[in-house]
Amino acid sequence: MPEENNLERLEELVNKGISLQREAKHKEAIVYFDKAISLDENMNGEADSNLLLLKDNSLKKLDKSE
Repeated sequence: MPEENNLERLEELVNKGISLQREAKHKEAIVYFDKAISLDENMNGEADSNLLLLKDNSLKKLDKSE
C-alpha cells in the first residue's frame, strides 16, 4: 500500500511540474521535478530518465531567459 501512495504522490508532483512548465514558471517546476526525482530514486534506486529530461527542459528555458 505505501508504494501505491508513493506512485500517486509521484504522479501529482510530475503533473504539477508539467503544469508549471506550461505556464513558463520554470523555477517552480524544477522544485516539483526535484521532489519527484528524489521520490523516484528512493522507490527505484534511480530516477526515471523522463523525469530528468523534464527538469533539464526547465533548466534550459531558465538559461535562455536570463
